[in-house]
Amino acid sequence: MKRILFFGLLLFGATKSYTQEKPLAKVHYNFKHVNDTTQRDKFIKDEVVTYLGEGGSYYASYSGTRMQEDMKKQMDDPAFDGNLVILKRTSPISETYIIESAQQKMTEIVKVATDEFVLSSVYPEQDWEILEETKDIGGYSCQKATTDFKGRHYMVWFTTEIPLSGGPWKLHGLPGLILSAKDSKGEVEFEYAGFDKIEDETGIRIAPSEKAIASTASEVEKLQKAFRANPSAYMSARSSATTNVSGGIMVRSSSGNSNSSATLDTSKVKSINVKNDDSYVPSKITNNPIELIP
Repeated sequence: MKRILFFGLLLFGATKSYTQEKPLAKVHYNFKHVNDTTQRDKFIKDEVVTYLGEGGSYYASYSGTRMQEDMKKQMDDPAFDGNLVILKRTSPISETYIIESAQQKMTEIVKVATDEFVLSSVYPEQDWEILEETKDIGGYSCQKATTDFKGRHYMVWFTTEIPLSGGPWKLHGLPGLILSAKDSKGEVEFEYAGFDKIEDETGIRIAPSEKAIASTASEVEKLQKAFRANPSAYMSARSSATTNVSGGIMVRSSSGNSNSSATLDTSKVKSINVKNDDSYVPSKITNNPIELIP
């Protein structure tokens, strides 16, 4: 009863009001993080994306979308026999950041299993030194800039040919888009992987999804520990809370931000086999966080 009440109270939480800005474009990066300095060859990697608008940016993992695209490709194949194979090649980041520069505001969205929680965060500011050195990245003329941020020295390349002041993760504030970023030790890296204009209508907005719940860092940390300790019990408690409508628990809509527009006909699927890519074995130990200082 207590666990149902606990999750029920969480579900009553409401997100703050956000401007539902439609992104104008998105930039892709290949993300690398040497999370374990004792096993530098077993680093974490992910494909991440920053959605760009006139008033803000939205940074998140893109691996889920790639997985859905791969699933759809298998299912659309005339030779598909109903046995779906999902190959895990990345470690999707669980944090999403929304940066609104005009308001000097940053919002963090943390995922715990299928739940999303909204946290107010300190607005990230970087003191950039813009240098004369230039080079070409992806057909764009880029200029070099450096900064010290969260205990690391970053070297980035930005282009004024895309006049949107954004970038990967919390890096932003230059007179153009950051296409590449790397710390001085090569432990954190964002490599440019493509840029797309968004001209058609999309359900994605630079805002938390409708199901995201306003919370605090301490409460989310408790839920993360509970999920890591016993994922089954966590999901069971969550299920009880979201289905016990008669107990006065409000059920939130699951619609909202989604990185994928793919529609999958699951009636074709007989079995799902999730496999780990043998060439990707990241360390499960993190002794080298991205942010070395608060």
